[in-house]
Amino acid sequence: MSTNAPGGATPDATPDTSSEDGKVRGAGGVVFRPDGAVLLLRHLEGTWVFPKGHIDPGESALGAAVREVEEEAGVRAWCPDPAFQPTTRYENARGVPRVITWFCLLTDAERPTLREFLFPDGDFLAPAEASTRLSFDEDRRLLETVLAYRGEGVQP
Repeated sequence: MSTNAPGGATPDATPDTSSEDGKVRGAGGVVFRPDGAVLLLRHLEGTWVFPKGHIDPGESALGAAVREVEEEAGVRAWCPDPAFQPTTRYENARGVPRVITWFCLLTDAERPTLREFLFPDGDFLAPAEASTRLSFDEDRRLLETVLAYRGEGVQP
């Protein structure tokens, strides 16, 4: 899979594994529009999250992140700096330990086109509103990390 963005990385650059030390690996995107708004999705159970998902066998973490953003939100995105890869670790509702590799992604999309039953709602929000709406502290810390990387902060 490649991207349409000039200067954007192609997501199939580095193959990745599907598990590490018994933890299921995944990848996701913290997706920004040019105006700085960030993409959030509301899960069917009511939590607000960033798009993420599993890494297919032979797929790179970046490839999985771009694919999951497009599958879950209908948003085509690209990665200006694949070297920036913060991670989060958690145990999902089924008790499975997960390690998620994140990428800062960019898009020209105005709004998401939701395609999956599990995500009935989503939008691009100003970072301060996104920080308030995110359901998990770990995601709020991730947003702060990505905003700091971008040279921004959560403004009230």
